[in-house]
This record gives sequence, structure tokens and C-alpha cells, in this order.
Amino acid sequence: MPSVPFLGCCEVCERPLRTYRSLSNHLRHNTDAAHQDLKRRWHAWRDEYRATLRCRKCGELFTITDKAQRDRKRCDRCEGRRASMSKRAYEALTFDKPPDPRQVMTSKGTKAQWDGLEERVIGWAPGDDTYRAVVRDREAGVGVRKTMERLGITYRVYRGICGHRWGAEYDEQVYERRARVGSQNLSIAHRKYEAMTPEEKAELMKRRFGGTCALENKFSGMLRRAGYAGLEMNRWQSLPIDGQKVPREADIKVAVGDGRKVVVLCDGEAFHGPDAIHGDPQERIDGDRATALAFFGLGYSVVRYSETEIHDGMALDHFTGVMRRLESCEKIYRNWCPPEERVV
Repeated sequence: MPSVPFLGCCEVCERPLRTYRSLSNHLRHNTDAAHQDLKRRWHAWRDEYRATLRCRKCGELFTITDKAQRDRKRCDRCEGRRASMSKRAYEALTFDKPPDPRQVMTSKGTKAQWDGLEERVIGWAPGDDTYRAVVRDREAGVGVRKTMERLGITYRVYRGICGHRWGAEYDEQVYERRARVGSQNLSIAHRKYEAMTPEEKAELMKRRFGGTCALENKFSGMLRRAGYAGLEMNRWQSLPIDGQKVPREADIKVAVGDGRKVVVLCDGEAFHGPDAIHGDPQERIDGDRATALAFFGLGYSVVRYSETEIHDGMALDHFTGVMRRLESCEKIYRNWCPPEERVV
């Protein structure tokens, strides 16, 4: 590899750095003072304008530092020749111009800010130094990450070499290791989840699934246009179901005005009800009913509407009636599947 600023080995820790992308990642993950000073110097160098261009006449490379000259076609020497010779004599001049692999076009179609790299990726060939070093490390049981850091290569290079050396045997080993590690990580995640309090579980569910879907957005818009204000969207909390506290979401909460609230649950029929295509329909129906009754048991009024009821306007009409009826009762429970309603 040609001598290029900042590449080769890290000035601080001597780790091999073959591309500017690997340099960037290296400096991002090392936050000590020495590496951060190197990062500042690299950024300052990178922000300076420089371009390496090829002379259209003689084929030699020349460097410019003025962006206004980025479309120059001739080097300084050929500019001098052109000025000192007649046009016919200048046009008659010929030069041998062998192809230069360093002339790499950028995505913007310009050679400006060429960084001096002849190759944009780390290459390898069967039997070369990198190939032998990877094979030797793997046969000695050296970890993948340690080999990558020592040789300054990417995982794609590492896997390409191992795939060439061991073929399908290596692919099977990778698959088995991923399955084993995945299973271990899943067990760890389950243990961590079980160790959380009900409130922590509800907060976790809120962070992961706290977004508002299109159906909930539509019905909340209908409620606002009908004059209901201060809606609470996608509120997670712990509910007692089958003797355990589990996190459940209230799609919309609407204040009655005297401290009471109505929980509105909006059910897309691809996920809820008898025609659900995701999961077992009866299990979803039983689970939805248990959730609604758990909210009801905590003192909320609960109304569960299907997607069809929301779209055809029936849900809004029913909700308006519920709000009127709550003036003379404590709370109301209504479910669309199974169809049932209670008034307390």
C-alpha cells in the first residue's frame, strides 16, 4: 500500500489501519486523549480541500488546493509549454500515458479529494500473507475479533478466507455457533425480564411498542373532532391477570371529568377477533377479554371496538352514549368479541 497520510498503523496504539473507514471506526471506539488528539488532526486534514488530477496532455498527476481549479485539464508544466509554443507545435507533442490505477472516480463524478488509495477495500488472495495469518489463527483457536484487530481486516475478509479454506464445514460451524449464542442470549434476556418489577416491565413495553398505529390515530382524531380533549395515547401499565401482574397497553384514555377515565381499545381484525390471521384466534380473544376485564377491575370504564366499528362510525356513536351514561353510573365495560356489556 502506498504511503498515505494517517494510514498504515495507528500512531497511538500501532493497530493496522488499511482504509479511512477502518481509521474512522477505530477513532470512534477509542476515546482516550491520545486517540482523540489524532482524531482532531485527521478531521482537520480531511476538511482541507485537495484534489489529485491527471493532466490531459502528458498524463502526469498534479495536486491542487484551490477548489476553483477543480476543472483544470493541464498541469503547470503543460500550461507553460502551451504558453511558450505555437499551437501547432504544442498539438504535435505526444507523451506515453500508461493507465494509472490511482485515478478513482468518486460518487460525484470528480477526482477531487482523492485520498491516495489504490483500492477501496481490503483485498486478499489464496496463499498471501493475510490468508496464511487468518488460517493460522483459526487453527490455533484465536478469537475472530482478536485476529481482525491484529491484522486490521474486516469480518467479510475473515469469513471469505475461512470459507475458501474450509468451505461448507466453516459455514456449518458458523451456523451452529450463531444458534448456540442466540439461545444463550435469549435465556439471559428471559432471566432479566423475569427479574424486573411489574412497573419496569410496563416501562420496557412502552419503550419498545409505545407507538401509535393508524387505527388508533384515526379514532383519536374522531374523538377530538367530537369535542373530547386531553386524550392519553398508548399508556402502558401493570395489570393483575391470572394472579400475576403483566404489562398491558391502553390505546387511548379519555378523562370523564371527575377523576374517572375510559380506556379505549382499538382492535385491528387481522390481529384480534375470530378472523385473526396472526396467532391463534381463540387465544387472542381470551387474552383481549382478560386485558379488558383487568382494566375494568382497576376502576376504569373499558370499551373495546373493532376496526370495522371504528371505520363505519358506530364506535364514535357508542362512545358518545357511554359518556352520557357515565353521568348516572360508575363504570361501563363493553367488548365486541365476545359481544358483552356490563354497567356498574
